[in-house]
Amino acid sequence: MNPVRTCINAIKGGGTVCVLGLGDHPAEILMKELIWKEAKIISSRVSHGEFSRAIQALANKTINPESMITAILDLKDAQKGFKLLDSEPDKHLKILLKIQR
Repeated sequence: MNPVRTCINAIKGGGTVCVLGLGDHPAEILMKELIWKEAKIISSRVSHGEFSRAIQALANKTINPESMITAILDLKDAQKGFKLLDSEPDKHLKILLKIQR
């Protein structure tokens, strides 16, 4: 199985697969796998290696992703989060939304 299909099979319903870079070979995609999961595929241009460096830094614990979280809000306050990002961009990097089940 190719990497894109492996990712499609690994995501939860409603998930997103982000394809980075340019491959030399066509990637076989079975639309029914996307449709059953109501998933989507997005793409991004080739990076300059920062993605693999970021993964390595996470593995080595040289960066702490939790330190990037500047606020945690309830889902009902999502609009407030967008306003904070817009009005105070120097104070906020990542605002998480809590979703209660």
